[in-house]
Amino acid sequence: MKKRWKQNKALIDSITRTNRFKILEFLLILLALFAAFNFNPYDRKLTSGIIFCHTNPIFILLFLAYFLLVTLNTCISFYQYDTYLIRLKNKKGLIKKLVVIVLQINTILLIIYFIIYLSIYNLVMLDCYEQNPVFNYTITANTYAIYTMIKFYLLAYLYMIINTVLFVILRESKTVIVNIIYLSGFIATNIDKKYLPWSYYKLIDYHTFSNELLTFIGYLIIIILVICLLFYLGTKQKRGVIYDN
Repeated sequence: MKKRWKQNKALIDSITRTNRFKILEFLLILLALFAAFNFNPYDRKLTSGIIFCHTNPIFILLFLAYFLLVTLNTCISFYQYDTYLIRLKNKKGLIKKLVVIVLQINTILLIIYFIIYLSIYNLVMLDCYEQNPVFNYTITANTYAIYTMIKFYLLAYLYMIINTVLFVILRESKTVIVNIIYLSGFIATNIDKKYLPWSYYKLIDYHTFSNELLTFIGYLIIIILVICLLFYLGTKQKRGVIYDN
């Protein structure tokens, strides 16, 4: 991983030094501030607030929309380095390299996000721990908060990968259209409906925690299969011309 980071450092530095990226960094600060103050004012316990924030449709929508912008910016910038692109042997190598660079840049932003979010969040919350159970599950809110964050950010990373491969297949405008349709579902869909793509981000009672966990694992398998299919379709496309922004 360290070796791969060094290999991509020059390209990552050139992408992150642009004016567009500075605007994205400013938006990241706003997103982190929104997350830090996105809690139930009547329940200011640390872990309860984490669950509330990471299952709130507005926050989910803003978070995913932000990292869509970052992903698209990285993809557009990557395709503008034509002298770098010609060194890649085939479409498979191009997709792999682009996915790695997108994840590396997004991870840098996520680390900054966490530092701002958790630093402010710890100051505004009153109590640290919540021992009450969630729904009728046999686990406490503390454990469920950890699960919620793992689930949320794992889905977020898969979302980044999907959008990266979609960009290779569809380019910018069509990728945005697909995402507008998808993201609108966080507001348009009924929160009580299970097994929809948007339901796995939200706070829904599956009656037992094991049911919820197994359902989520099944959804992860589907998402991974979708990524594999998109990767296959992307490699079968003709390489085409250099992307012109």
